[in-house]
Amino acid sequence: MRQFYSFDLLALVFALGCLPLMWLTALPSNNQWYFLCCLLVIWLLIIPTKFRHYKVVIAVLLLSFLWSTAYSKQYLSNTIPYIDKTLLVQAKVTSVNTRGQFTQPASSYIKFVIINLEDHSLASTIPILVYWDQPDMPMAGQIWQLKLKTKVVHSYLNQGGFDSQRFAISNRSLLTAKVVSAHLLNDEYNIKQKVVNQALPYINLFPYRDILLALAFGDRSHLEDDNRQIMLQTGVAHLMAISGMHIAMVFMLCAFICKLSLLLVSQRFIYYGMPIIFGWLCALFYAWLTGLNPPALRAILALSIWIYLRYQNYQISSWQKINRIIAALLLFDPLMILSDSFWLSCYAVLSLVFLYEWLPLPKYMQRQKRWYLVRLLHLQLGLILLLLPIQLWVFHGTSLVSLLTNLIAIPTILLLTFPIILLALLFSLINCFHVALGCWFIAEQSLEWLFYCLNQFNCGWFTIAANGYLLSLSGWLVIIVIRTECWRRFFMTLLVILVILITPFFKQQDFLWRLDILDVGHGLAVIIHNGKSAIIYDTGAKWETSSAMQRVIIPFLQWHNLEVQGIIISHQHNDHIGGLSELQQLYPKAWVMSSSFKLNNSYPCIAGNSLTWQNLTLQVLWPDKLVDYAQNENSCVIQVSDGHFKVLLTGDLERNQEYQLISRYQQKLSSTFLQMPHHGSGTSSSYAFLNYVAPDFSFASTSRYNPWKLPSYKVINRYEELHLPYHVTAKSGQMSLFIQQNNWTLKTMRAQINPRWYHDWFGSLPIYE
Repeated sequence: MRQFYSFDLLALVFALGCLPLMWLTALPSNNQWYFLCCLLVIWLLIIPTKFRHYKVVIAVLLLSFLWSTAYSKQYLSNTIPYIDKTLLVQAKVTSVNTRGQFTQPASSYIKFVIINLEDHSLASTIPILVYWDQPDMPMAGQIWQLKLKTKVVHSYLNQGGFDSQRFAISNRSLLTAKVVSAHLLNDEYNIKQKVVNQALPYINLFPYRDILLALAFGDRSHLEDDNRQIMLQTGVAHLMAISGMHIAMVFMLCAFICKLSLLLVSQRFIYYGMPIIFGWLCALFYAWLTGLNPPALRAILALSIWIYLRYQNYQISSWQKINRIIAALLLFDPLMILSDSFWLSCYAVLSLVFLYEWLPLPKYMQRQKRWYLVRLLHLQLGLILLLLPIQLWVFHGTSLVSLLTNLIAIPTILLLTFPIILLALLFSLINCFHVALGCWFIAEQSLEWLFYCLNQFNCGWFTIAANGYLLSLSGWLVIIVIRTECWRRFFMTLLVILVILITPFFKQQDFLWRLDILDVGHGLAVIIHNGKSAIIYDTGAKWETSSAMQRVIIPFLQWHNLEVQGIIISHQHNDHIGGLSELQQLYPKAWVMSSSFKLNNSYPCIAGNSLTWQNLTLQVLWPDKLVDYAQNENSCVIQVSDGHFKVLLTGDLERNQEYQLISRYQQKLSSTFLQMPHHGSGTSSSYAFLNYVAPDFSFASTSRYNPWKLPSYKVINRYEELHLPYHVTAKSGQMSLFIQQNNWTLKTMRAQINPRWYHDWFGSLPIYE
């Protein structure tokens, strides 16, 4: 009797069993997990033999789910006890120092593994990312005694933004720390650091050292903002991250060199598998040299499985190989499924196989050299169409010129720059100075030419709103239709599918207007919009290398396809005005309102002024006059009303100004929603003010680890004593208030919009308990 299930079916089922990790709101408790184990045992024991085929499939599915959740719980249980603690540890440096041994270090994050905690050896090491600001720079392989103040990665959680918590868990970097004191115990470098030290004197001679370091050692921490931006906007950033493409290139290049060298060896000493073994060993060494980051680790595992399947001479299809490799990867590490790079790499390989099997070129074009450009265009155009869904999901947009730039960049990097860098590394190690310098120079010149071309063709990045994501599947649909010619018999079905793909563009909103309090850390950004146009109250902070505007606010606006028509600045402290210039560059026609006459106001924020916008009335309550530089006491206080519900936006208003508002407006201060003055500081939110405003809901915008420990204990107690519900962005993430005709609805990112187990509050801070 033919077997109902196959190894490939079981591999697919195993991968599907890990998939719930993406969407679970909470991991199973211990009792729930053991209950599922009992169910599995009962299932295997009582199901009749005639249903044995279904028994095995369902058992593998449940076993996969149990394995993936147990693996995740184990990682968290090994990490959570050390969060928000001061620890004395012995730790080994795992990340290489690419800044140079004698270079005065700038503050940076360095990877360690803890091997000893409070003079007790650990059964398993604990990975930790340490913020290093000490004078001596650690080298890979060294062992340090560190006194650490630990933290946990806590994401700014907003729609359209980067999910740093999911990224941290998938990369085992959830636990972070700041150094209190450091003492070197063992100064011996490992081989990896010695290789880097040999190459650094050459690399530091060239302007494109950041790209050379990224390609040679997988270190992208030195990438300059201009280079990073142009690579993203032209769609070639994937070439600068060590991935399967680079590992495969090392394997093929080294296997080819081994084949050539075997021509000089007597035939009796030749084993046919030697090139493959040598290529695999070189690829493994290179993956290790670049830090065995998750994409490189996945690539070397996939290469190993592919070599094994080939060695065993299994005659299986490309789909079967991919299926088995994915299952093996998830068996090795179920948390890979949370990684965007895992999805990108798997999706790209599946797209390649689909393209060449479902829409192949004629055979004469596949063989003759004169059709090389056509083959390259077929590949790039096909990948652009097929990769569009994953690009929108991960990057929320696509490059308009990626077809052209990848036609230039892929051959340049893979056939010239990258192989030359590998040769340069080799000659640097054996101290062939002039040859090594020449190789590094050629690699540098190839990058200079490449970036010249990228600058010429850079037409920017095209961001696509969330309602366009479903339509991005049309590339797959087009190829299926062309191959199957199903338009001949199923024209109406295809028309219905097309209508389904475009329905998000015509979806009617279920609110009159909406208030979004973005999670921007310690700062403020409130967006009032009707689904099309928006007003923004404050623009978050600007940091040394980035800003809340870049990381949070602009992605949110683009996710919802909003046009900013007005900008209100409460005052001129960095955490409120930091992103103003960037926002004005993107929306130059937006009017400005503030309490400073230096900001070129379209509408001055002076008490008594009012403005009508999209059926909403914006009434200015404070201050009485414009000033040169607006401080907390000059915060622009706005009451937004639709005639039924009111929002009171207070900036960083202080207690004295609260009393003045009370004496002036009294009952008119009553509002449905209140932005906690000054992030919940003890200098604001007086009893009298809260009694007059009497909000149904209040919100504060703070970061988890803000140095002022806001909101303050006494203010939180005050709100609770007066029975005033409140939320804090550090705990809830983005908060969205949906205002209907006669009621309102609150949704937060961590509880309603995007509740996931990896968005939990890990560790403990009493103020939020």
